[in-house]
Amino acid sequence: MGTTALTRLNLKLEKTKLDRLRRQLRARSNSEAVCKAVDEALAIGRIQVALRGLQATNGLRDVLGRVPPKRR
Repeated sequence: MGTTALTRLNLKLEKTKLDRLRRQLRARSNSEAVCKAVDEALAIGRIQVALRGLQATNGLRDVLGRVPPKRR
């Protein structure tokens, strides 16, 4: 496993939002909270790209028949 390069940044954030983020992500520090939030945002971006790709290929097929067909 490779090492990850870290960089030091100075950020201006609202304390109340950072506190809420820290609690929501169960982070032990402000840095950990910001890192987790960035990781989640990047993951969401990858998911959105994948979903757009599925949409371009007419989506998924319901092979189990659990979802009623769309009304047109």
